[in-house]
Amino acid sequence: MPEYLAPGVYIEEVTFRSHSIEGVSTSTAGFIGAADNPQLLPDITSFADFERRAVSGSSAYLSSAVRGFFDNGGRRCSVAFVPATARVETALDALAHEPVSILCCPDEHVFSNAARVITGYCERRKDCFCILQSPRPVVPVATHEPPVHSSYAAYYHPWLVVPAPNGVTTLVAPAGGHVAGVYARTDLQGGVWRTLAGARVEGVTALSENLAPADADLLVDRGIDILRNEPGRGFVLSAGSTTGSKYVNVRRLLIFMEQSIDRGLQWVVFEPNGAALWEVVRRVIDAFLFGLWKSGAVLGQAADEAYFVRCDQTTMTRDDIDNGRVIALVGMAPVRPAEFVVLRITCVLHCEAGATTKKEQL
Repeated sequence: MPEYLAPGVYIEEVTFRSHSIEGVSTSTAGFIGAADNPQLLPDITSFADFERRAVSGSSAYLSSAVRGFFDNGGRRCSVAFVPATARVETALDALAHEPVSILCCPDEHVFSNAARVITGYCERRKDCFCILQSPRPVVPVATHEPPVHSSYAAYYHPWLVVPAPNGVTTLVAPAGGHVAGVYARTDLQGGVWRTLAGARVEGVTALSENLAPADADLLVDRGIDILRNEPGRGFVLSAGSTTGSKYVNVRRLLIFMEQSIDRGLQWVVFEPNGAALWEVVRRVIDAFLFGLWKSGAVLGQAADEAYFVRCDQTTMTRDDIDNGRVIALVGMAPVRPAEFVVLRITCVLHCEAGATTKKEQL
């Protein structure tokens, strides 16, 4: 603050740098596979790139998954190889600093409790989503249940018949890599909020099992997403639900929004806490959400039906303000206007331990 040494009128200009929130990437996948030796392959941009860099002794399931990812529109992935005797946490640690938002372990049935461990990892981080696959041999419909119940995981059945690495024979392989490619393609072409139901799956010659309609409906009711061979359309995803209580596109939209807002508000922690800052925070978040509404990511005839942003003395106590906490409430309607999801965003100012932005889903 300037020091005024004499009576008079003084004008001080207070400005905030121009800020905006940019959407984070949601289409980069992280694969975990069994191999003889541990290794991380970051930033793979094609299947040929993967083949050139892959370690010896890697599984055919992993190779099929990476091929399926690129065949279905994926553009970038990272792969963590770990020995089958290792814990899957070793691979997750290797991927922790890679910008992946889709996780898949084609060899998940090789590792102990892999589905639960990977799902728990996504739930804690809240910035990634995992694709799980049913086991082989075929599980009887009467007893088939997802291994976890979480809004951060989707579970797919059946397996796929795909070209083998030798290009001559075929291989029956898990569907996760191909599905991850469909996720990435949908994100890049239409947006992470687009539904996955009905999306075509490329690079498949047959399904390991053709489900009767009644069996398929039963599995979908249990939170299992199935693949079908539909006449005239080919192989498609016929459901888009998590194993929890949300649709895949809704959960991934929330991850996208939370992570984008988180990164876009990091500058706040270095500003003075007051009404001027709150107004800028409101305006920046509002501009981001308005762009999503215009794109069809959140629903409503008008913007105020689709979302709201609050950051003022109604969202903060005196204690919050005195202790450098800026709290914003953000609500949006990812499904229909009457169904809002509310996020509480807390920015801690001038924190000696470093800048933090905390998000809580209410």
